[in-house]
Amino acid sequence: MAHNDKVIQMKLDSSFYKKLGEQKFLQHDYKKAADYFGKVLDMSPQEFDIKVKYAESLVQLGLGSKAEHIFYENIARSEEVPDSFYQLSQLNITLNDPNKSFLFGMNYVLASNDEDYQEELEEMFEVSYHSAEKIEIESQLFAIQLIFQYLFSQGRLSEARTYILDQDETIQEHRVVRNLLAMCYLYLNEYDIAREMFERLLSEDNTDVHALCHYTLLLYNTKDNDKYERYLKILNTVMPMNDDESFKLGIVLCYLKQYQASQNILQPLYRKGKFLSIQMYNALSYNHYHLGNLEESKYFWSKLQEISQVDVGYAPWIVADSKVYFDHHILPLLLNDDSHHRLYGVFLLNQLRGREVFMTEEIWAVLETMNDYEKLYLTYLIQDLKLNKLDFIHKGMLMMYNVESLKNNETLFIVWIDQAEAIISENVDLTPVDDYVAAFVYMYYRNTETKVTKQQVLEWFHISQYRLNKMIDYLLSI
Repeated sequence: MAHNDKVIQMKLDSSFYKKLGEQKFLQHDYKKAADYFGKVLDMSPQEFDIKVKYAESLVQLGLGSKAEHIFYENIARSEEVPDSFYQLSQLNITLNDPNKSFLFGMNYVLASNDEDYQEELEEMFEVSYHSAEKIEIESQLFAIQLIFQYLFSQGRLSEARTYILDQDETIQEHRVVRNLLAMCYLYLNEYDIAREMFERLLSEDNTDVHALCHYTLLLYNTKDNDKYERYLKILNTVMPMNDDESFKLGIVLCYLKQYQASQNILQPLYRKGKFLSIQMYNALSYNHYHLGNLEESKYFWSKLQEISQVDVGYAPWIVADSKVYFDHHILPLLLNDDSHHRLYGVFLLNQLRGREVFMTEEIWAVLETMNDYEKLYLTYLIQDLKLNKLDFIHKGMLMMYNVESLKNNETLFIVWIDQAEAIISENVDLTPVDDYVAAFVYMYYRNTETKVTKQQVLEWFHISQYRLNKMIDYLLSI
């Protein structure tokens, strides 16, 4: 077919999608408008006017929280802060949330010194107050908590900390903000700073539920057992003053494996439709699982996956199964006198789903007793070091592990490590790992009662028969 030089090529750039989005917005086709505005922001993420129209489209689609997050992101990054607060105020007028609209509006006023807008807010919402300073602080605390929780819920702990530390010193000294910052240090495993902050908070008010919860969790994490037991008893007698304190207490009790106590607090909140978040669904799933209610646990885990935009880890039943597998299969390998068995145990540990949950100090102590070779392999796995010899052994094990009918044959893996070391000692090219593994597996099974055909091996490792035969001849020669 001849090329038609008269055809005008469409340039699908941000201007093109911006024009389409604006057309659809005017036509009240908010779904398509949002799709097009989203494409514009993918290409030109700094276009604030498009963020505004994208947010308005999302609000019309019933996605108010997603719309707010656009401007939370701006504020967290210290980009167009006054305008972002203004838009949050306007959005919440549309969303019919006068409290949020007023408080976000006050943050806009503080950031921009726009006294006219303050008068407009006070007239619109018929607000009167005795202390301007008090309402200003309340407004700032409101915004800080929301944006902090937005970052924290996404696992962006370092950014959450930076956001708090960027606030005015006066606001940073408020105990609400100090509690947030101390919690951040706790989850960042910076225990010394967190401990100092919590102990100061509790010395000022020993009934502070948030500080009590997180300090007890810190004691649990740092294995300060005597003190932990004392504070756990205190937590079990705490009477929360409001739903917010109840939610915090219920979540922390779940972390502390106090599943029934956590359930007693969280279930009524869930029934009231309060705090329907990643933390709530995660805790309810774990509570139900450990209280013997598997179907309910699966239900809440599915709700968690529906709303999460980040990796939520592994379901409680997967973690429990992994713990059983570790105790019965992996730990004996790690404690074996033979180096090859220990190496294989480290490999299996690396494959285990949810292992982070039960990697205790005792298990790390076992790993620390290993010789330098196994420690080097552990470092290779954790830090992604470039170690050609261990890389060859590891890739071989990984290829076999990914074949369902081979993955549970312990002897096969142990013999592979021995064979791989023999190949390495020959100083040959280690690049065609799949060829070596395929030939090894075929020869291994040729000497057992369970036979495999060359065709099976070819399908498992996706190599040609010529390459397989050539590598078999090589292995037979060493």
